[in-house]
Amino acid sequence: MKKNTVGNKLAYASGDIYGGGAFMVFSLLFMSFLVLVENIPVLAATVIIFIGRVWDAIFDPFMGRISDRTRSRFGRRRIFFLIGLIPVFLSFVMLFYGFGLDGKNNPVGSVIYFAVAYIFWGMAFSLVMVPYNAILSDMTSDYNERTSFTTIRMLFSGGASLICAVVPSLIIKAMGGDEISPAQRSGYLVMGLIFGVIFAAAWVLVFIGTFEREDLPQESEKITVKKWLSVFENKAYRNFLGTFLAFQITVDLTLAMFIFYMDIVVNQYKNYELVVGTLLVFTLIFTPLMNIVAQKYGKAYPLYIGLPLWMLAAICFIWLGPNTSFIVFCIVAAVIAAGSAAGNLSNWSTLSDMFDIDELRTGERREGIYSGVSTFLRKFASGVAVLLLGFGLQAFGFDQNQYTVDRNNPDFTGTWGTAVQSGIKWMFVLIPFILLAVALVFALRNKINKRRFDSVLAGIEAFKTSGNLDEVPDDQVADMLTATGAASVDELWGGRA
Repeated sequence: MKKNTVGNKLAYASGDIYGGGAFMVFSLLFMSFLVLVENIPVLAATVIIFIGRVWDAIFDPFMGRISDRTRSRFGRRRIFFLIGLIPVFLSFVMLFYGFGLDGKNNPVGSVIYFAVAYIFWGMAFSLVMVPYNAILSDMTSDYNERTSFTTIRMLFSGGASLICAVVPSLIIKAMGGDEISPAQRSGYLVMGLIFGVIFAAAWVLVFIGTFEREDLPQESEKITVKKWLSVFENKAYRNFLGTFLAFQITVDLTLAMFIFYMDIVVNQYKNYELVVGTLLVFTLIFTPLMNIVAQKYGKAYPLYIGLPLWMLAAICFIWLGPNTSFIVFCIVAAVIAAGSAAGNLSNWSTLSDMFDIDELRTGERREGIYSGVSTFLRKFASGVAVLLLGFGLQAFGFDQNQYTVDRNNPDFTGTWGTAVQSGIKWMFVLIPFILLAVALVFALRNKINKRRFDSVLAGIEAFKTSGNLDEVPDDQVADMLTATGAASVDELWGGRA
């Protein structure tokens, strides 16, 4: 097997140029693009996104299983980095270009087209990201080395997110004007073409610099619903999902609500980009620091530091207001960044460990299906959360159409009513605080550390060579049972021991 050089780590991390960058562009621009540029009603735009999430429910686990069963000269994961080049490029362009359709003149055609475009983008995203999330366990089985790979990946993701939070808007405004309107269509097209090329090119680097294990397992039996659901029998994975989903939903809702908090609650829209930029920059700064903590104490320890800090920052927003200095907002954003860096590093590096724990439990290598299920649950949970957020905003009296009109009025000073302001404020404070508390509870229940993970690897090797654990020390066997949540050795290796 090849050595894990710096070049391998940089090539592997390049995949999250697309993972972090494309997701940031989508999160910040897609909804406003549909409503204000393509003239699609808000409710119809919500339906478009919901349809895409439903399709993900079908495709993501399916994609994971395909990558598990694929055999090719380029491996079972890397081949999809090549296959995905054109879909990654085309789907991103289609996501932000309607080919002359208009929501006013042809509402049905526009909704159908963008629903298809969004589904296509989601499929292209899964086509590369599901195998990508699974390949790290092939590149290294070392507990700390996986954390090192993930650290560089998160740095690339954070850097791409920072660039994509600023540059796409600059391109759109340069080509289509400053006002959010149908006049910006040409700007969105140019932006889509430029970043479509960048995102596709990143996967060439990933393909060249990554590698897979040569002793691929035999193709496993066809997947059934029962087999698909069996991943939830893995106690360690269920605990991982508790932290992972609660954290990711927090991230998505914070991004979705942040602009409304800055604009409507504290009337500091002018400082929004500066505060978000501070958040992203400090996430990059804190990521290597959290890596040091994870390498020394274990992958869960960054969560013990970062999540309480973010919870503290969430509480601080109760007392911030229109007269608060933007420097204070930047300081609070920097504190949030510590939690963001901790959660991303810990969760994504821990996911690859679940594959080995599952192998010790079942005797099968199922990285693809675990990656697919995780990707689906992350998308689905966030989609439902954002949908519920929309209902919450509506219940407090928020009018999206009036907001967009007011926001494009340069003379508007910002008064949306105390009920709306209060509702957004408390949602922005309480929802992240509660979700982060849930994530912290699951993190505290984590039982995987380097010693126990090394025992898991020793158990896998023992089963492969002798079919039992007779020669394995008792303390290592105890670690295996703790890590897998099994009651006895008889439950390991699919009960075939």
